Amino acid sequence: MDFLAGSDIKVVIAFWLGVGLVLMTVIMLSVILLKRETFLHRERVHAQAERFWRPILEGGGDLPASGIPTLSAAQLSGFLSVWNDLHEQLHGETTPHLSRVAQGAGLEDHLHRVLGGGDFPMRLVSIIALGHVKNGRSFDRVAPFIHDRSSIVSLCAARALMQIDQVRAVSMFVPQIVHRSDWSQGSIAAILREADDPAVSNELVRATLHATEDVAPRLIRFLANVSEEAVAPIIRKSLCSSTDERLISTCLQVMSRPAQLDCVRPLHTHPRWHVRMQAAVTLGRLGSAADEALLVPMLGDSQWWVRYRAAQALLSLPTVGRPGLHRIRDAQTDPYAHDIIVHVLAETALKDAA
Repeated sequence: MDFLAGSDIKVVIAFWLGVGLVLMTVIMLSVILLKRETFLHRERVHAQAERFWRPILEGGGDLPASGIPTLSAAQLSGFLSVWNDLHEQLHGETTPHLSRVAQGAGLEDHLHRVLGGGDFPMRLVSIIALGHVKNGRSFDRVAPFIHDRSSIVSLCAARALMQIDQVRAVSMFVPQIVHRSDWSQGSIAAILREADDPAVSNELVRATLHATEDVAPRLIRFLANVSEEAVAPIIRKSLCSSTDERLISTCLQVMSRPAQLDCVRPLHTHPRWHVRMQAAVTLGRLGSAADEALLVPMLGDSQWWVRYRAAQALLSLPTVGRPGLHRIRDAQTDPYAHDIIVHVLAETALKDAA
């Protein structure tokens, strides 16, 4: 580098800047290539583990424990991919064969280790896998994750806890439903659908009875999916005594017992149009011949949606149907009532022709 000895200082600086830039480029390229190779290596190991463990996990129930290979840490990702996939096909249930393979392979020890310090994706699939294992000794290890800031992690933990021990988990799960506004409603409903213990509906009833008006409608929807019997008295109480329009609308949407219609019928003149609309829908879904007298005046309501739902409700009543709706149309003097019946009859004819 003798040529730099007599060069201008600007030339020297430019030269070394160029050298530094080349070195940085080489280093960055090397890091990228190394990360790519590491990723590809992990993918190959993952795929090999999937191919190795799938026939074992899908095999028959006569596999002896002594014949189950030991699961290595490198194989864990591929094993869990197959393990969780098979259990989702079983809707979260397990089989004696899968339990025997998990025990023989030493799965739980790997999962507990990952929970203590694995990366995010592995912690997530490990929590899911522990739910499928259904071993009570894993409950306390999974429990802290129900409070995780990540909604995905906390929901997966909630489901795993409910799979491991519903009776113990429900007292943790239901309060989180109340407080976690970031939880997906569909995910909560799916977890509750898998529950079959009376403790779940009992806990939901307690939470609903003490919930604020903002939270109660959401809990009533969940409770209605879990137990029609448990939600029935809450629906009756809400419809007969509550003034909260959102709560009333929710109860009208989820109620399924005609015996509760005595609390619905007075709502056909409710001051809020969306409550009148839901009342019409409910009368059409659960009502009897006597409800025709309530629905006909609603055909002249000031709100189009109320008129529309009232006409559809009349069409749904077994004692009215299409012939009865023609009769009601011909007796109308209110142009709004006449037009909405014509609209619903035409809509029905188009559906029949399609």
